[in-house]
Amino acid sequence: SSRNNTNNPNTKIYHKLELTDEESAMLRGEVGSAADQIAHTEAPKLISVTQAHIDGCTYIGPGGLRFVEKLVELGGKVSVPTTLNSVSADRRRWAALGVSPELARPANRVGDAYLKLGCTESFTCAPYLLPSRPGLGEDIVWGESNAVVYSNSVLGARTDKVADYADICSALVGKVPYYGVHIEQNRLPGIVIDVRRVVEDHIVPLMNHYHATTTTTTVFVQNDVDAFFPTLGYLAGSLSDGFIPIIIGMESLKDVISRDDLKAFCAAFGTTGTAPLAHIAHITPEASGGNPAKIDDMIQACCGRFVEVTHDQLGQFYQVLDGGASGVEEADIDDVSDDNVDLISFGNPHLSLDECQRLASLVSLSSAPKDPDVKVMATLSRHVYEEAKSCGYVSTLESFGMQFINDTCWCMLLDPPIIPPRETATIMTNSGKYAHYGPGLTNRRMRFGSMSQCIDAATSGVMKSKRPIWLQQKRGFASLLMAAFLEEE
Repeated sequence: SSRNNTNNPNTKIYHKLELTDEESAMLRGEVGSAADQIAHTEAPKLISVTQAHIDGCTYIGPGGLRFVEKLVELGGKVSVPTTLNSVSADRRRWAALGVSPELARPANRVGDAYLKLGCTESFTCAPYLLPSRPGLGEDIVWGESNAVVYSNSVLGARTDKVADYADICSALVGKVPYYGVHIEQNRLPGIVIDVRRVVEDHIVPLMNHYHATTTTTTVFVQNDVDAFFPTLGYLAGSLSDGFIPIIIGMESLKDVISRDDLKAFCAAFGTTGTAPLAHIAHITPEASGGNPAKIDDMIQACCGRFVEVTHDQLGQFYQVLDGGASGVEEADIDDVSDDNVDLISFGNPHLSLDECQRLASLVSLSSAPKDPDVKVMATLSRHVYEEAKSCGYVSTLESFGMQFINDTCWCMLLDPPIIPPRETATIMTNSGKYAHYGPGLTNRRMRFGSMSQCIDAATSGVMKSKRPIWLQQKRGFASLLMAAFLEEE
């Protein structure tokens, strides 16, 4: 048997699988029928996990439904606290949203079966927003790519990208193979991505201005910067070439970068990168803590693999997101046009409470009503929805015309009437993940921008051709800021 060293994808170390007496009993069928579903593994041993998150609860056909219902028939029960990912439809409001019974009913059967196995009624692609989120060094078993990258990178928990159906098998027995990023050595980075120049020249001035003033212009400027983080994650995933990266040069942002910025980064990173983990020097827990020598050691582990991010690269990858180009080679950095927008989508991954607050603030600051021809919809977990409702954010946003969807997310919402029926329709999002997957999932044109740009498009009905300030370099920062101020006025 073998295990991979994630730091060097070409290295394999061979071991004999070691089982405890309890694990051997499971394989002999002496523990319980459902627990017998545990698979043979190439890892040297199995380790216990503290919790699980199941990605395989989407309805993809009768086979997946039969699998989970068979586990229920066998008397299966999860042995660790287990949350569920987004499913295929809003379990309570699918009919009101126009979802067909042919999809909703079997989708609900899948969810019901997982609940019978003892999973919690979470139904979210952002389990790290729940009170049960894991802590630093905790071994867990999570599915869902954005959640895996976030848990490893931002929380410092330990999970590999677990395949559908293997996730529930691990939850039944409470164990996973000891391989991948569960092993300390395999969490070391393999490539350095240097963003010092672009951050200092194009991001820090915007952040400094935001903290220096309190005018309406600062709201516009700061909101514009939020699109930087998914763009950087999208680029970093592509540049990492299968290695875990350590990103250097963002330490000047450590006091202003938010968990939502990191959420957007991780989700976009997970679309182009294969690694389940990214370190950000002086920001993420395993690459911080006031020990420069630790970061030096991580850089040394990269064996000279180094790439510097340029401003042009950021522009090219932004343009791939903002227009649905199939690759960077097709993205024209100067090809930016106005588009009529039919749907504004928020919540991929699911919205956090802070994002709900920010959306409510943007709507309150805007004096314009929503364009009646533009649909604005957001997906979020029941947990966050109830929190946002109690804070008054939901009523503010519903008064604006935003609709909320629970239990599912945009990667499962593929058809009309939620998706615009016209094939020439345009969907706008602030999600790098959805901007990447959306064209293939919906066969609609995608536009990408900051949260404030999305609200602007919701009121005007048009995604304007203006590029983010941090991507504009033909004029000095002061003149760009003045232009933004005059436009707001």
